[in-house]
Amino acid sequence: MKIAGASIRRFLDKPDKAVRAVLLYGPNESFAHEAAQTLAAWAVGKSDDPYAVTKLGEDEIRKDSARLADALAAQSLLGGPTIVWARVSGKSADDAISDALKDIEAGAPCGYLIVEAGDLGSTAALVKAFANAKHAGVIAFYEETEAERAQYAKALAKELKIEFDRDAEETFLSLLPSDRGLAAREIEKLALYAHELGRRVSTEDLEALMASEAESALDAASLAAAQGKAAQAVEALARIDALSGISALRALLRRLHQLRDARALIDSGMNPTDAIGKLRPPVFWKERDAVAAQARLWTAKKLNAAYDVLWSAELRSKTAGAPQELIAADAYRGVAKLVGN
Repeated sequence: MKIAGASIRRFLDKPDKAVRAVLLYGPNESFAHEAAQTLAAWAVGKSDDPYAVTKLGEDEIRKDSARLADALAAQSLLGGPTIVWARVSGKSADDAISDALKDIEAGAPCGYLIVEAGDLGSTAALVKAFANAKHAGVIAFYEETEAERAQYAKALAKELKIEFDRDAEETFLSLLPSDRGLAAREIEKLALYAHELGRRVSTEDLEALMASEAESALDAASLAAAQGKAAQAVEALARIDALSGISALRALLRRLHQLRDARALIDSGMNPTDAIGKLRPPVFWKERDAVAAQARLWTAKKLNAAYDVLWSAELRSKTAGAPQELIAADAYRGVAKLVGN
């Protein structure tokens, strides 16, 4: 059964008891993981069994193909539910998962199966198998829109009783990482700081608290690339420990989206400064002059060429043998060179 749209929230709020296996996948891995946690908590229910949930990685399943089935068939010592939570990123566990799904469909007595499968394509064999099963569900999680991110962040901040000074809320939204899991941690950290502060949170508070070193370096790198400063961009990337090439590429993609939106407003007759002020989420105030200057440099033709560079780099990152960080650095150089063309 394919679960999509508004049905996702309804299913997660009140899972269908007839569904005994769920496949969670897509580029928004934070959402998928959050959904897995929700389903695991629901499946455990009021059980006190500390061993009710068995977590298996892809390597564990690959090395012992029977381990997944054995874990699903195992009986709880306390008579409660059995939940198997598998996290995979490749295809080496597909056969074992497919066999487990067949057992569930056949009505074999077994536990509840949750599979986090990373960024699968919608035509992947596992996706089709779960979509066609009567007692299984499949949910794809895609990247949020800026409006959805802002709505979530505002709601969580309100729930945690964070109050902002004038204009500080816009700064708050602009500083949040795009990943929901990371954003939630930043908001929770801010709530601890704001507790008994005795005043509203200011822009200065936010700047001091929310910008992590890695996020700051990525911002600096994407800003430099958009200015045509290739060496400076690559140097900023090199300062990030355990750099994720995909994260770096998407940081630069967000920068290009920002310039594309600004360019559209400028082409409609708005001056660059006013155009930057209209962008949502708002541009961090320290970057506004730089982004306005970049918007003057980037034409629609250059932006299209830059998108081609990034999309090609992301494809190579997922299929090539070269390290992702090197592919990302080459992409940053390629985008920076377009500024002077």
